[in-house]
Amino acid sequence: MLYDYPEYYEIVFSFRDIPQEVAFLYACIDSFSHIPVGCVLEIACGPAPHAGELAARGYHYIGLDINRNMLDHAAYKWRHLSPRPQFLQANMVSFDCDQKVDFAYVLLGSLYLNSVEEMTNHFDSVAHALNRGGLYFLDWCIQCSNPLLHNDDNAYTIEQDGVEIESEFAIKLLDPASQMYEEVWTVNVNDHGRHRVFEMVERNKAILPGEFMKFLQARPDFEFVGWWKDWDLQHPIVSNADVSRPVVLIRRID
Repeated sequence: MLYDYPEYYEIVFSFRDIPQEVAFLYACIDSFSHIPVGCVLEIACGPAPHAGELAARGYHYIGLDINRNMLDHAAYKWRHLSPRPQFLQANMVSFDCDQKVDFAYVLLGSLYLNSVEEMTNHFDSVAHALNRGGLYFLDWCIQCSNPLLHNDDNAYTIEQDGVEIESEFAIKLLDPASQMYEEVWTVNVNDHGRHRVFEMVERNKAILPGEFMKFLQARPDFEFVGWWKDWDLQHPIVSNADVSRPVVLIRRID
């Protein structure tokens, strides 16, 4: 699968403005963290694209991912950083982080949980890893609008250093009652005339705003900070209309 080829994965997402994303994470920390931040944890880190920018801002980076190829690629890529990033191979549903962190984040909707039980285990793990007063940043993980409504514009082609990649997402509703849906990600690679096709299928449970708030209110270890649309702290979410990429901040409490 594509996750075993980090170089292709990086090309697929090379359109991202990493410095701008890190600047936004810093703005969230500066505005809402109750503690100084020295160590950050990225969940589902993949090739850890933010590690360099975060290190430049003085943060120690820990990346968690289930795929060994991704972690080995990231460790080699960022081997020159000081302090050197740490990488942890683990399932995001339930994990142990040896070192306490001050800020945790997950990006691009990469929070794959299939049940309320898995959701509980995940937030238990994050609470255990996160120092009190620290923030957990979730990008595109709470579905403020029906994910099927944004299913028509998920195809694009990108080229880098002679490698052309076509990427397309399709979403299929599996079970409305349990809010389960299926993502099918098809990637066609033309690597200097060598063609590869990858198809990844992920099942996920949509987490809706009301459900998330009820879940959070039942926990004694997190509090809701806020949610915004399109990575803009000037645009808090006041309704579920026209929100395609919500970001959510919660804070670890006693």
